[in-house]
Amino acid sequence: MRIEPSIVLQLNSDVRQTRVADEGIILRQDDGEILVVNEVAIRFVELIDGQRSLGELADLLLQEYETEKSTLIADLAEYAGELVSQNVLNVVAP
Repeated sequence: MRIEPSIVLQLNSDVRQTRVADEGIILRQDDGEILVVNEVAIRFVELIDGQRSLGELADLLLQEYETEKSTLIADLAEYAGELVSQNVLNVVAP
């Protein structure tokens, strides 16, 4: 699935996430699957609230990390697409 900056995402109801040191853990309870992710990835997941678009989430992350906006949006869109295909995220609104 192609994720555009205007898309709003939310965590699946069976997903739990936490931060451990500089990494994050995403747990899919229904499947018992655990994903270990880096600091930026867990921060992205922490910000997903079912209200803000991918573009808005990128703007928040740009306040915390130094990178180019276009690069960040492209990376987040790719990562979000992976998380949607793994049933970690749902698309709320296009």
